[in-house]
Amino acid sequence: MPNISATVTNYQYEFRAMDGENAAFLYLFDAGNKLLCMAAFVERTGVLPGPRQGLNGTVFLSFHRDDLQSVIDMLRNEKPVMFNWSAENQSAQITTGKEPVGEEEGRHIASVFAASKTAARKSAAKTAGKKQRKTTKINKSRGK
Repeated sequence: MPNISATVTNYQYEFRAMDGENAAFLYLFDAGNKLLCMAAFVERTGVLPGPRQGLNGTVFLSFHRDDLQSVIDMLRNEKPVMFNWSAENQSAQITTGKEPVGEEEGRHIASVFAASKTAARKSAAKTAGKKQRKTTKINKSRGK
């Protein structure tokens, strides 16, 4: 079967109860809506089955249930996310693309501080405007 290296553009996950075991399943799709990978997250302890590729090219993975939140977090918060499969090595990878250290985090923090400075300036200007109008009203009532 062929190797796979594709950007994950969509995902779906579900929870199932079957054969006395609860499991979560994660499906990863490419831009053409082709199913790249189906990952099962199970509550078993011990060694899990290794990755394998089905006849249709879909790769099947097994993870411990505790890993589900980390993978979902990556899919929600990172971009790009890639799925890689090596048929020769029978190994799979869900990974982020290279990005500068702190790229999104720094931008986010900077925008938070910029927004709070802007809000503080607007609040100060609004307060100054109210004081000016109040002084004008008092002066008019005094005949000045």
